[in-house]
Amino acid sequence: MNLKTKLYLAGFFISSAACGNEAFQPAKAWQELNSNLVTHYAYLGDFEGYQQSKQLFAAKLENIKTKQGFIDLSQAYLRHFTDPHLNMGPLNEDDYIVYPTGADLYAEFVGGIAVIQDVKRDSAADIAGLRPGNTVASINNQTVTAAVEDVMQVPFSSLSHQQRNYALNVALGGKRYQPRTIELIKQGEITKVTLAASYDAINALSDGPKVSFNKLGDFGYIRFNNAMGNEQTVVEFTKALQALGKVTGYILDLRNTPSGGNTGVAEPILGHFTDSKAVYQQYRTQTPATNYQSAVLEQAFATPQQPQVTVPFVVLAGRWTGSIGEGMTIGFDALGAKAIIGAPMADLLGGIKRLSLNDSGAWVEVGFERLYHADGSFREAFEPDMLRRGDMDKNGNDVALETAIKVLGQNIQ
Repeated sequence: MNLKTKLYLAGFFISSAACGNEAFQPAKAWQELNSNLVTHYAYLGDFEGYQQSKQLFAAKLENIKTKQGFIDLSQAYLRHFTDPHLNMGPLNEDDYIVYPTGADLYAEFVGGIAVIQDVKRDSAADIAGLRPGNTVASINNQTVTAAVEDVMQVPFSSLSHQQRNYALNVALGGKRYQPRTIELIKQGEITKVTLAASYDAINALSDGPKVSFNKLGDFGYIRFNNAMGNEQTVVEFTKALQALGKVTGYILDLRNTPSGGNTGVAEPILGHFTDSKAVYQQYRTQTPATNYQSAVLEQAFATPQQPQVTVPFVVLAGRWTGSIGEGMTIGFDALGAKAIIGAPMADLLGGIKRLSLNDSGAWVEVGFERLYHADGSFREAFEPDMLRRGDMDKNGNDVALETAIKVLGQNIQ
């Protein structure tokens, strides 16, 4: 071999290593992802279709050449678990929204037809006049079936009813920070609406108060504005109690907490509703050495805070009550709420942690803490004891809030 040939080959190997794509091994990255799920994800056993989905997506790996391609495929794979807390990144502009933060509609398939069940109040969808009962004909110029298949990357026929509903709501939220076009059937006629990116309304909240409040007759109404990870929320909640002054009851509105938060914010707020140290939820932690089922059931406590709430209170929850919002809802229930009113919550599973995936340069968030109500039932099994439309009925009325006022009225007589 002459010197020229040696230099050429050396240059080839250097540029191949520098490029990185040729060195990427999708099968190895796939093994790493699933190994982390088995080791850390406390809800893996709940997904009955795990092995089937795993095999289906493993067969797609032969077409994957880049790390970005692997991440995109894996994101679709994880949506099959229908757990909004199970996410993979990094995220880019071509990715779908993270549900439910990026959603302003909640829909379900009824008799094979996509029907809107709830609309987030003050969202782009609400402002455009979408209402429960509207039928969805197309999403971003795709049929509903095609839109669902794009989210899940498998044929519609292979999906369970739960998976179809989950994918439908991700599709309605659209791509991150991108406007959406939705065709609706209203009274037999097709109407096309263009909606702003669903994240716009959520992001606008960051510039406003973390807590909103006002008086509804003799009752104090307090609404949380999706800032349950911000310590300022604790400060503003205490100020709201003080500013409302003497009331005969409280309505606590957790219907706009889709992005979750942390216990450092939740526990001081819950503390205003107990006069002694009290359990508000329980948990088991899964580790590489111990499956959650074998772990010790531990308790999370709220400790008394001033001012103390001594009057009746009720809680509003719904499709956009997520993560720590769900934890606070079951916590308020354990601490003596007169009623939990609204729609089933978002079911963000567990307390989460983020794991680095070295072979793909990605990360995955998994629920490693299995969460329970104080009574020992799973958090995700909890539903409001008074089921109503979460945010609005077909006429845009807040029936959950109307119910809350009636319940409080009955409890102070």
